[in-house]
Amino acid sequence: MPAAPLPANESVRLQTLADYQILDSLPEQEYDDIVGIASRICRTPIALVSLVDADRQWFKARVGVDVGQTDRSAAFCAHAILNQDEVLAVRDATQDPRFLDNPLVTGAPHIRFYAGSPLVTPDGVALGTLCVIDSIPRELSPEQLLSLKALGRQTTSLIELRGRTNQLETYRSELEQSNEALQEFAYAASHDLKQPIRGIGSLTEFFVEDYGDQLDDAAKEKLELIRRLTDRAQTMIDQMLHYARVGSVVDRLQSVDLNEVVGHVKENLFALFASGKVSIQSMQLPSANGAPVLLNELFQNLISNGIKYNDNESKTVEVGFQTKPIGPDDEAVTAFFIADNGIGIPERMRPEVFTIFRRLHAADAYGGGSGAGLTIARKIVETHGGRIWIDPSYQDGTCFWFTIGTSMAGIEHEFRYDKVQSEPDLCHAVSI
Repeated sequence: MPAAPLPANESVRLQTLADYQILDSLPEQEYDDIVGIASRICRTPIALVSLVDADRQWFKARVGVDVGQTDRSAAFCAHAILNQDEVLAVRDATQDPRFLDNPLVTGAPHIRFYAGSPLVTPDGVALGTLCVIDSIPRELSPEQLLSLKALGRQTTSLIELRGRTNQLETYRSELEQSNEALQEFAYAASHDLKQPIRGIGSLTEFFVEDYGDQLDDAAKEKLELIRRLTDRAQTMIDQMLHYARVGSVVDRLQSVDLNEVVGHVKENLFALFASGKVSIQSMQLPSANGAPVLLNELFQNLISNGIKYNDNESKTVEVGFQTKPIGPDDEAVTAFFIADNGIGIPERMRPEVFTIFRRLHAADAYGGGSGAGLTIARKIVETHGGRIWIDPSYQDGTCFWFTIGTSMAGIEHEFRYDKVQSEPDLCHAVSI
């Protein structure tokens, strides 16, 4: 009995088969259904999904046989994979010199008829066959052959889907490991930042103690601001350390006073306000359920962008919100907006603004920047179960809208800056 020669790409073929992680896997209904259909269409007592390994053929699914594998040396399928484009059809194995003394012919299951459709991956690698077997000589009709090929393609698609799922699981695992490494780095970096921040605070206190009687009220006020900013930086670093260790923000949500958040941003941008060229106008905002450190970063990012990317002599940023009933159940949804009178974002570029490291201007324009700010803003919003978008009707600069805790489909079509101005009762406007 001559064994089938090895395919020219045998080493690649075996590696590909291993990569799919299907050998010796548990039974699956989808494959069982396919061999059942093949057996009924071709009217054969036996049908198999056979995968040709290095020294065996292993049956992923089978009808009509009890064994789960046989030696490759006796495998009809080892011959079938040599011609990937055709169904190997053997009318009577006792009359074929390749198989007449095969132990599967001379003994159980006494194969006479065999037809195997190769299972070929998109990369052109034959893994095995979908085959049908009978103990009497016979032939398949053209329609049966077409059906066997079609079922073979469906089998290959299932195997390919399995491979893609395995890849996604590998990527997910690698991403988790990468996130863990990033959290460790954030922890180390934040820890290293604590010492210089603490030093700035101590130096400020020493300066006030040693030279306080020589300072006027304006100088003392600026030193007090430095102290507050230092304390806030220390608090944020502590929160980042905790965040890096735990890795998830979901279980640390709390009610956040967004008016305090805007106030913190104003203090952080004190130097710009001192010039008299920047104005932040804010409504009395409702509280939101979130992570304080992240919501501070979100508002800081969007407000500072409105000032940074602005050519006007007087730069203005408006912060507000609107609550309105949406959907068939008239669910009350609150969306926040941050609008500026800056350079704006051309419509053709708006699909790219949330792409990381994608700058919309020259690298050295407007003080430079990495192009990651809006990507981080979107990530913060999405971490809080919300959605962020650009108001397409706003013409005086840029107006970002975002929700916190609501990501309802189509919600970005419901809120517009001009509606807030025309229907102030919906936003409860009170300037602060």
